[in-house]
Amino acid sequence: MAKAKIRSLLQELCEGLYEKEGIAALALLASLSGESVFLLGPPGVAKSLIARRLKFAFKNGSAFEYLMSQFSTPDEIFGPLSISKLKDEDKYERITARYLPGASVAFLDEIWKAGPSIQNALLTILNEKIYRNGEQEIRVPLRAIIAASNELPAKGQGLEALWDRFLLRIPVKGIENIETFKAMIAGPSQAPLSDPVSPKNKITNPEYQRWKAAINCIALPDSILDLIALIKTQYTGYVSDRRWRKIVHLLRTSAFFNDRKAVDLMDCFLISHCLWSDKEEIAKTAEFVRDMVEKYGYTGGFDGDGFREELKELQSEITGATRTIQDTRGTGPTLYSNTYYRFGYEYIKQQDFHQLKEESASVRLYSRQTLSAGYLYKQGGSGFGMEVNGRSMDLQTLFTLCREARIRKSEKTFSLIADDVEYELETSGIGDKRRITKKPEAGLVKAWDARIARLSEYLKERKNLLDQYRRQDAKHLRDNLFVPPENAGVIEAHIAAAGREIDKLEVEIREIQHRYHHLEDEDVRL
Repeated sequence: MAKAKIRSLLQELCEGLYEKEGIAALALLASLSGESVFLLGPPGVAKSLIARRLKFAFKNGSAFEYLMSQFSTPDEIFGPLSISKLKDEDKYERITARYLPGASVAFLDEIWKAGPSIQNALLTILNEKIYRNGEQEIRVPLRAIIAASNELPAKGQGLEALWDRFLLRIPVKGIENIETFKAMIAGPSQAPLSDPVSPKNKITNPEYQRWKAAINCIALPDSILDLIALIKTQYTGYVSDRRWRKIVHLLRTSAFFNDRKAVDLMDCFLISHCLWSDKEEIAKTAEFVRDMVEKYGYTGGFDGDGFREELKELQSEITGATRTIQDTRGTGPTLYSNTYYRFGYEYIKQQDFHQLKEESASVRLYSRQTLSAGYLYKQGGSGFGMEVNGRSMDLQTLFTLCREARIRKSEKTFSLIADDVEYELETSGIGDKRRITKKPEAGLVKAWDARIARLSEYLKERKNLLDQYRRQDAKHLRDNLFVPPENAGVIEAHIAAAGREIDKLEVEIREIQHRYHHLEDEDVRL
């Protein structure tokens, strides 16, 4: 299998590459996929060293390295003009040996300073691995072009097409871990031109061609295809269709060299290196891809929110068919002594109130406000009465002490106006609220059981799919050659969370079914 060889090859290539092992792995992956890499970083962070090391991965590999400037000419990149060809055969051809068209790995520093003639020739080489030399088109042996700069291409300078050709875009920083830094400065001097790769680990051309054919046979599961489609639709930046095809081929390459027959979620983390176009997007794009993998990966098409909405609709249907709420609650005038309604401290007879026909009318008012101080209402044995200066007096006797006031009556409100002061009618609650439950008919129960069975079977399928993911992928999630193992935690957490969600939904389904199976006729006062 290819994985063991590539793992051993990477270990040798990364010797002395402090904190650049991940970048070297991605550069090797790009070369195995036939793609090119752009390294963004300041001088002195081992960008050129990575390119020089990469050539040693291939048997009889050669490297071409060039620092671009605005004065660079095509002769310096693609080779000088052949004088003999021009003189003897009248052909305009270049001598490409030992130049970029004849190299296995090319490193182009300060790539954005290249002139238009160099850029145009690079486009075809980057995309199709073809260089037009005079009248003939030659297929170049390039496995990868690694370009570098400490800046991104300037906008509006016609560099968009060249920028689009670099599939992997990787920021490169200096050594951050202080212990690693100490080891680097205290270690022996680097020998970048020495070959660290043993002959047995070098990639031969027959191997490369055989692997190239096998990579095209790597499967792309529907779950991965759906995830990629979601990333495409939700990513706000522009990514060409050509790049998406190349991205998928990169994922297949990763799966193949991890000894798998299909792309998995760990491979999908590589997408974050292929989308961003501005420095500000680097961290955001990595977080975006991570969130998409966490939210949509390994769900088997399962939508927990949508499933809960369907359960809610079912519960609503069951409630509507079996339960009603009868509410006769309301408000009405408070009746005192079975005779009077009260407005503050003012009283009128119930009979007088209900005889009012007009919005504003006069009515006889009974009030302690008309009596001298010290007169108090009391509840007497013979009914509602009043005590005046220590002497009991019934209301009929007191009528002579009362006056008339105006009552304003409308459909919903009542008020009293006496001496230009308005009082609200005192009211209290009447009626009650009842919940009436009806046992469902057998036909409804049968229909609901059928829906429950369908939903339960769907959850069972999703659960089996998660179990399949666990069995197939858990053993290799943290052993991807090109993706940091900590990313596996996102996938493992998602699988666990999805499993818990399905377990909760299964309990909810059983509870819903149990409730409607045990409903009986019932009338409860609330």
